[in-house]
Amino acid sequence: MRHALAIWALLLGSPVQAETSADRFAPRHGLNFEIWTDWLTTEQMVTTPGFLDQYPDWRHNASPEGIAALAPMGFDFVRLPMDPAPLLRLGPGPRQDALIAQIVEGAALVQSTGLKVIVDMHSIPRAGESWGTDSIVSDAALFAALVALVGKVATALNGMDPDRTALEVLNEPTGDCDAIAQGAGPMTWPDQLTRLYRAARSAAPDLPLILSGACWGGVPGLTVVDPARFDANVLWSFHSYDPFLFTHQAALWSAGPNAHFSGLPYSPETIDDALAARLVAEAVARAVAAGATDMTPEVLAKAMADYRRAGRDAVGAEVAEAAAWADRHGIPQGRLILGEFGAMRGDFQGVRFNTSARDAFLEDKRRAAETAGIGWAVWVWTGSFGVAEDDARRALAPGTCAALGLTC
Repeated sequence: MRHALAIWALLLGSPVQAETSADRFAPRHGLNFEIWTDWLTTEQMVTTPGFLDQYPDWRHNASPEGIAALAPMGFDFVRLPMDPAPLLRLGPGPRQDALIAQIVEGAALVQSTGLKVIVDMHSIPRAGESWGTDSIVSDAALFAALVALVGKVATALNGMDPDRTALEVLNEPTGDCDAIAQGAGPMTWPDQLTRLYRAARSAAPDLPLILSGACWGGVPGLTVVDPARFDANVLWSFHSYDPFLFTHQAALWSAGPNAHFSGLPYSPETIDDALAARLVAEAVARAVAAGATDMTPEVLAKAMADYRRAGRDAVGAEVAEAAAWADRHGIPQGRLILGEFGAMRGDFQGVRFNTSARDAFLEDKRRAAETAGIGWAVWVWTGSFGVAEDDARRALAPGTCAALGLTC
């Protein structure tokens, strides 16, 4: 059949791309596991006796039975975030090797339940530390250490089934935002991505690699990547949290207006002038209490106006842009993956947001990806963005399950 299809394609003048393990991996419905449940500094991680005996520490909380329950729901893969900070802090040697062995163990545990796995080198910004994303992409020596580490992880994964195992070389690289926004200027990420790709590919010739663009792994960064630099055994990832004011409301680690909004409805068209004024006034009060002097009433009012103007259709705009980029480069949309999407489920005072509004967002984003033929991985199983109704039991609420098109 494949031979016949190839002949027909040649007669019709259309090129045929050879099937790769990335095509057979074919991620459709995925769940992100947590990065950490106990948030320590990198120094604390490597000096606290026993802390890294379960790396990362979700392994204390996610039982094999709980993981095995995911596939019957309709999940077919898991994205396993593995923070490289402690491995980089330790450097080459027996302790780093032991953590790499745990990466393989975690991946094998997930696969034993029938799920495919993306091992995700999930660097995050670590303010005041030398081992976070900003340091990695800006420090030549530290980036060289990451390249070597990615090669070692790829070597360790090389014996696993490439149709069920993939490696993401770096989560949300934070550089090049200004150059991307201005459409000009030198960029560092294209060459850095090439170095990471080469290190992984030379160590694992058949392993699907997950690559993304700069500036937090978003669509603007993806659309300036030249995929001709890389082979076809690649899945291209992008993250989409638009509308950001809704998904990241009350996210105190964020420096934007969203950090000061709370209880924001998902459907902007339902916000009348009176409700908008009240929400802005409450956000102004929170900004004042937090000492966020840059979050003036005018800035917060503009954020609200922009949110109302964009409307609910904005949820699918980035998905459509990523699909258009793939079309321009002749990349099958099955080789795209919406690697993260999700929304805060409550504030840090313990107030839960409207669950039905959050579920409506999850459904809209999920449907946008599926309509475009793009696989997805929701962020995250538990925690502030958790899709689990209860972090201890880790079970999905019926409404959230339905919003993600699953069966619970």
